[in-house]
Amino acid sequence: MKNLSSRGSCLCGGIKFSTQGLHRHVGNCHCSQCMKTHGNYAAYTMIKDKNIKFFRKKTLTWYKSSRNAKRGFCNKCGASAFFKSINSNDIHISAGLFDKTLKLKTIRNIFTKNKLKYYKLDKRIPRYSRYSYEDKSG
Repeated sequence: MKNLSSRGSCLCGGIKFSTQGLHRHVGNCHCSQCMKTHGNYAAYTMIKDKNIKFFRKKTLTWYKSSRNAKRGFCNKCGASAFFKSINSNDIHISAGLFDKTLKLKTIRNIFTKNKLKYYKLDKRIPRYSRYSYEDKSG
């Protein structure tokens, strides 16, 4: 976890936000839903809901992708922006939405059994066949 403050937006600017506080280091998710919504694996950081402030969310639409989770996307430019487990106080944010590069590092690959064949995983980064709650990143 890293204490940060940053701003971000989708491609068209219909969703604009700022974050502050502890950000989880980035996890790459290779699950079939991330593959379908991102067109590839997804790279997410995570913060507490109370640590995100929206300046604009006119185009933010939530899609209930399973009985346990929903995904936030921009209904204008199509950016896949957020992932949120139902009844959770955390929000996962697509790492590419931030205006400036965050000083975060990739610490895990999850749902690697779904990884596509055309790319390789960095062997130095831990792999998990399902979700991992560990954050040994310091």
